[in-house]
Amino acid sequence: MSTLLFLAASLALAADSRSVTCELTGDPRGRVYVLDQTPGSADPVWRLSLKERESGEKWIRLALPGAEPVFGDGSARLSFRNGNGGRQVALDVTPQGARLDVFVDYGLDVNIEPDLDPEVDRMSTGGPITALTCRVASAPVR
Repeated sequence: MSTLLFLAASLALAADSRSVTCELTGDPRGRVYVLDQTPGSADPVWRLSLKERESGEKWIRLALPGAEPVFGDGSARLSFRNGNGGRQVALDVTPQGARLDVFVDYGLDVNIEPDLDPEVDRMSTGGPITALTCRVASAPVR
């Protein structure tokens, strides 16, 4: 394998491993949000996932095509809005604190993604949330 191909493959694997996990503090719903990329895909897409007490072990997933999060040393930032406004995610994580604002409208986006889980509306935060603990992770290259 050429050095250039090896480097490209290593960078792709490293990109797949970056993620942000946020747990809401004192949340009666026990919400946990994860921003990561679809695993094992030739063309990974960023996605936001939610797990809460009511959903049990089921993760509710929302693709964010075209999203471009920016990662730094212990920080992450994402500002995403799709064309019709049915998917909006604002995430800002620094070592000093975090802010998350999610709006999802199943009715708007089911026309774009027919297989969309109707539970995605549960991902909406109802405005910005700052009572959360987030960690930015980057797993070692496989």
